[in-house]
Amino acid sequence: MALLLKPKHHLSPTFRFLLRRLCATEPTTEPAPATPPPPTPTEPTTEAELATPPPPTPTEPTAEAELATPPPPPPTPDSPPPLTPAETKLLDSLHAAIVDHSRANPPTALPASLPFEPLPTFSSTLASLLPSPPAPHLPLHLLSRLLALRRGVPFPEALTFFRHALPSLPADALPAFYAAMIDLLAKHHHFPLARHLLDEMRSRSIPISSQLILALIRRYVRADMSSEASDLFRRMEEYGAGVPDPAVLASLLTALSKKRLASEAQALFDAYKSVFAPPDVVLYTTLVHAWCRAGCLDRAERVFAEMQQAGVTPNVYTYTAVIDAMYRAGQVPRAQELLCQMMDSGCNPNTATFNAIMRAHVKAGRSEQVLQVHNQMRQLGCDPDIITYNFLMETHCGKGQSNLDAAMKVLAKMVAKGIIPDCHTFNPMLKLVLCTGNVDGARKLYERMQELQCKPNVVTYNLLMKLFNKDKSMDMVLRIKRDMDAQRVEPNANTYGALIEMFCGRGNWRRAHAALREMVEEKSLKPAKPVYEMVLSLLRKAGQLRKHEELVEAMADRGFIKHRSEDSLWNAVSAS
Repeated sequence: MALLLKPKHHLSPTFRFLLRRLCATEPTTEPAPATPPPPTPTEPTTEAELATPPPPTPTEPTAEAELATPPPPPPTPDSPPPLTPAETKLLDSLHAAIVDHSRANPPTALPASLPFEPLPTFSSTLASLLPSPPAPHLPLHLLSRLLALRRGVPFPEALTFFRHALPSLPADALPAFYAAMIDLLAKHHHFPLARHLLDEMRSRSIPISSQLILALIRRYVRADMSSEASDLFRRMEEYGAGVPDPAVLASLLTALSKKRLASEAQALFDAYKSVFAPPDVVLYTTLVHAWCRAGCLDRAERVFAEMQQAGVTPNVYTYTAVIDAMYRAGQVPRAQELLCQMMDSGCNPNTATFNAIMRAHVKAGRSEQVLQVHNQMRQLGCDPDIITYNFLMETHCGKGQSNLDAAMKVLAKMVAKGIIPDCHTFNPMLKLVLCTGNVDGARKLYERMQELQCKPNVVTYNLLMKLFNKDKSMDMVLRIKRDMDAQRVEPNANTYGALIEMFCGRGNWRRAHAALREMVEEKSLKPAKPVYEMVLSLLRKAGQLRKHEELVEAMADRGFIKHRSEDSLWNAVSAS
């Protein structure tokens, strides 16, 4: 990174000592200078805050933490007003009708494009349930509930509901209703239908916002359809969503960066570089980050140099993206040198910079260095945020320490500072109590989460289910599942695995069969081999061969197992 690094720095000896300790991979025992300087407060900035999601924990298979530098996100449409108790009851009835119709009828393949013929039987059900006209915000609440699902969305019923409710809505409710349906379709890669509805909005002169276009662009990028995303970006004005501007371009570049599509981001940047001449620091920083995410530090260096030549001064997020990439690539001395250069240029590190350094130590299991970075961070006047505290949680609960008391002290400290913990704060502690079998500790942690109004995620619930299952507490497992459903947290394969293991362990073939069937048929989740073999074995012992056959056929139809003509399990059953 020769273009980035300069040989001369004029930092004070104290700052050099602190930075050397921050960046070192081995614990530093050298004494500090006699008179440390006062903490240096971080400078206020008008740039968008560096988006850094919570650190991945060993209990949660997540993508690596982001270090994106997007512009401020466009404002989202106002949320629909809250429902009255009567409207909530009606919404529950509508949602139950959708689910029941989907269960009772074979899934219907969606056409490649509209028109979509509504389901006649379900249309009559809706007519009996939904008042005419309905409250304008009620249909939007129902689509929002479906949007929360990751799998098993009953699209024929959802589209039938959309077409049924559309004529009765006032004009000012149509943009949000269309946008929700388009986003639902695009989320599950039904792009032709989504684009058909977008064209329908244009033909009906229904306002199309830049937020809707950007949401659809992001769905394209996540589906690895970058050319379609770029095409829609160029056609924004054609849809009446305004002329493409640097903020929307930066959001598109950020989406490409998250998918590590740096070449596509560079091509788009080059195409619009003359339009937004000169590109601002946010656009350049987003492109630098895209190359860093793709692991191409040399290309990031070129963009960094081009940025300076264009008279655009790198900001703290530009430096942080490269420092983070250097740590990921194991180039610790270069990262240390760039950090010195950053401060020598008058650009002080912020919390995200220190989090990037801390992340490298967390991933490498260097718990002492993690705590050292936290201490030096405070000495330099940088306040920790929730990301910092979550790294500390993971460190105290990791294999090197397994110190629940220290983790609880961190929790108390962050609450005292007004930092609201999230599920990623509690999950490392729950994993630790799972390893130790501390059931009472798990109950207390769960109660503390509820006191702090901290919403658990699916990993939290799965850990609690595993713990109470080990304790043979079926009532608590079922209570956790009810809480999960009430919070509308969607179960995953591990959730069903924990439930099925519990039911099979107690010989309850009915509930085990129902759980596996729901998992396969409604959620389209692939069960692990030990999970479905437990259920099938239990069904054979109970003499439920027909249910056994139905489950095997359902899994085979979805490609989860081989068809029975090729399945050794079926051959063994047939021979017996």
